[in-house]
Amino acid sequence: MLLPRWKMSTCVRPSCPGTFTLGAWIAAGALLWTAFVPTWAGPLPLPPARIDRTAVATKTASAVRVRRVLYNFDGDSCLTTKAGGHGPVAVTVADVKHLIEEVAYRGSRVDTVLVCVNAQVMYYPTKVGTLRGTLSTLEERAQWPASEQQRFQNLQAFFAAGRDPYAILLAEARRHGREALLSFRMNDDHGNDFLRTQFKLDHPDWRLGGAQYQGRDAMDFGRDEVRDYTARLIEEAVRRYDCDGIELDFNRFPKFFKDGTTEERVARMDSLVKRVRGMLDDVGRERRRRLLLSVRVPSNYGRTPPTPETARQLGCDVPGWARKGWVDFVTVSEFLHERGDLPIDVWKRAIPSVPVYGGIECTKGGGRRNLSAAEYRFAAEHLRQSGADGVYLFNFFTSREEGVNAYEPPYEVLRDLGADGPGAR
Repeated sequence: MLLPRWKMSTCVRPSCPGTFTLGAWIAAGALLWTAFVPTWAGPLPLPPARIDRTAVATKTASAVRVRRVLYNFDGDSCLTTKAGGHGPVAVTVADVKHLIEEVAYRGSRVDTVLVCVNAQVMYYPTKVGTLRGTLSTLEERAQWPASEQQRFQNLQAFFAAGRDPYAILLAEARRHGREALLSFRMNDDHGNDFLRTQFKLDHPDWRLGGAQYQGRDAMDFGRDEVRDYTARLIEEAVRRYDCDGIELDFNRFPKFFKDGTTEERVARMDSLVKRVRGMLDDVGRERRRRLLLSVRVPSNYGRTPPTPETARQLGCDVPGWARKGWVDFVTVSEFLHERGDLPIDVWKRAIPSVPVYGGIECTKGGGRRNLSAAEYRFAAEHLRQSGADGVYLFNFFTSREEGVNAYEPPYEVLRDLGADGPGAR
């Protein structure tokens, strides 16, 4: 229960001896309130001006919410594929809504839906960054794969009609009683021409490298300008969409700095994460609810299992972010391929204060098909035994991208993954 804003203000004029200021009267009123308020009203909240953001931590109902399965939509494939489709197809509002029905059906253990809205470019008309595909030349567009051409047409049709498919996904997830977060790829390095941004064209020397997948399209977070640009993109997305918060996906892609010591990298990335947390607090106050911040930690491209120490060497002091109350939950994943060796127990010991979820990638690589239902169950049970608080599914839907050879993902397995717990649906 919140007091009206004027009642939470404090008098800044010095008190005269024997005189009550407005602030003193409010303090006395607060004591009377706490003495006589019914127990269902809960404790009196602190005035916003006195809240220490680094001490807020996760003492909210949303922080202890059960999340058995977290499901990530990449914001890409879902706009060109649908049930029974073979090859890129036109997608309607009904098709977008059906995507949520496929994962949030009665009995499904999917409790949280995440919707990605960027990959260097933004997936919606943006004032801060660049809309996907808009800086490709006509010659380049003619060479786009069929999936990208169809995607571009689908998005143009949605936005021309005044509809935003990502807003629809988020709204449908919440309508089905699911937590709905944005997902933001921190440093995507796919490097296709349709992912070209004006920011990179204006500052080619701020990239991490010169070859595709080796930093040519990833930005150097050692530069203040890059961190500021990234923070402004994140804020724009959060303010655009009615979401429950945002995930910072440091695993797409897990490289952020050209140089600098570990401590220098950590200090610079800390400044960005702290800024995002502060922005979420500000927007949350405007919307009268706390907005969550989660992180998907950086991996090591599959060379070695990701640990808190390897993440810190990359500039991501995830345990520190949790201790400071900046993040509400953490996901540990591999890069692209399922290996079954995530050291969840190590992460749990390093981060005891917030939930830690284990990721399952969609394939074991080597040209093999996507995981079967049995393989998903096996991977989820392994994560549970390792101490994971739930499982996080990435690229679950990509078997629909195979054109004439496309096949349906094992949606029925969503009934089985993740352990039931107190408050589970």
